[in-house]
Amino acid sequence: MSAPEKEIHLDASTFQHQLEKLAEVLAQKVRREAPKLLSAPPFVAADLHVLVRQSVYTYNLLFYLNADERRETDCYWRNTYSIVVLPLIRNMMDCLYNVTAILQDPRTNGTWFRMSGYKKLLTVLDEEEKRYGGQPKWDEWVRDSRDKLSLAIRTDGFKVQDVIALKPSWPTLGKFVLDKQPGGVTTPLQDVLKTFTFGKWREYSAMAHGAFEGLMLTAMYYVPDVLPQEDRPKMDEQHTRVLAMHIGRAAGVLLCIITELQAYFRFDDDGARINNRIHAMWNALMPVPEIKEMYDERYAQLLKDKHIDP
Repeated sequence: MSAPEKEIHLDASTFQHQLEKLAEVLAQKVRREAPKLLSAPPFVAADLHVLVRQSVYTYNLLFYLNADERRETDCYWRNTYSIVVLPLIRNMMDCLYNVTAILQDPRTNGTWFRMSGYKKLLTVLDEEEKRYGGQPKWDEWVRDSRDKLSLAIRTDGFKVQDVIALKPSWPTLGKFVLDKQPGGVTTPLQDVLKTFTFGKWREYSAMAHGAFEGLMLTAMYYVPDVLPQEDRPKMDEQHTRVLAMHIGRAAGVLLCIITELQAYFRFDDDGARINNRIHAMWNALMPVPEIKEMYDERYAQLLKDKHIDP
């Protein structure tokens, strides 16, 4: 079991909308300006843009589901809805990993990221054809899907045979942090991202996989009817504190993505005050222990090294 929670006070009005708007600024700058700043094919900037947008929409969903007016006035709303979407924070962690890993070498890693995805899609079609081949409707679907996928591959400048031969595949976050470099060492990026396999962060993976250790954290919300009647109000009281903790972590992951992008591209503020706003968001989220740990391990020094001054 993880260490006991220390009660913290987090004011969402200091970061909720501010962080969303800042993330959208970075997403648009990646879409419009990054292609000229990257020595990489245009699709690399496109993939980074989509990863940021996925994280922003996930962040927005958490607030949408848990808005005061929804929780207090919607008769169909349930505490369980807040809990069942928590594994989406794990998806945000994966987006952070993909962004940081691509930015280590955009031309090489950005190409690897996309080619690996294409290879997996082709493998799926091979498996579907093997299982359902001989059925006219399935044959037509597989053939049409393969033609469209092959066209997309060629449009990106790849050869289908090169995609099929690609080895190894783009690693998952879990595999990436465990892969040893020559000499049995790990890189600074691996060490930082490995933080997401420790402490409270590991809970999201357990929840996503329906593992028992994940159920130990969430089961009470799924079966409130088995609790004694007198204990049920306590669940409602606890829910608000639990919600604040998880939303704070989600905000921190989105802020890490924003910081990684600005550290790499050093986008001009153009009146947007990007650097100042990044520092303001770190200050607002610092009460969250897991976010402060990430800041101390990587982002305080990264902001300093890249001259991202407030």
